[in-house]
Amino acid sequence: MKRIMKNFTDLLHVKVIPSDPRTITFYERYGFRQYDNCPAMVRKNMQDKD
Repeated sequence: MKRIMKNFTDLLHVKVIPSDPRTITFYERYGFRQYDNCPAMVRKNMQDKD
């Protein structure tokens, strides 16, 4: 997952839609969060890009 996420460091948001609720804890380990009333999980990249 770390290797995959390196391809998305320039994006502000990365979304995934887990098809199996049992995978939610896996995505949470990599910074994804689930929001109310939304099946997608979002990871926000808030790194300084100076």
